[in-house]
Amino acid sequence: MPPYIYHILHLTGIIMLFLGYGALLGRSLAGSDDSRVKKLGSITSGIGLLLIFIAGFGLITKMGYSFAAPWILVKLLIWIALGGLIALINRKPALAGLLWWVLIGLGILASVMVYWGRMNL
Repeated sequence: MPPYIYHILHLTGIIMLFLGYGALLGRSLAGSDDSRVKKLGSITSGIGLLLIFIAGFGLITKMGYSFAAPWILVKLLIWIALGGLIALINRKPALAGLLWWVLIGLGILASVMVYWGRMNL
């Protein structure tokens, strides 16, 4: 499969993750107990995480990057943090405002790591 397919899948996963977490955080901020929003947000973010993971490793392989590159390891840690964030979102709705900004910060850090990694090859 050509690398651009992996790029599209990776970006689709990112969009799905942030959309799903946004729905869950919005639900918490609104004080809603709507189970449909929780289910849709959880499914969307879970599929997004899976797409990010699979397409990310596909990109690493197709583009010839080393799996031990520091920027890739940082991105893997960010992915793990993003995966664990759903537990906090669902179990600690009082933290929704803070987690909103944490989510944005993790997204920015992941973006920076890509460009930092490409500049230091």
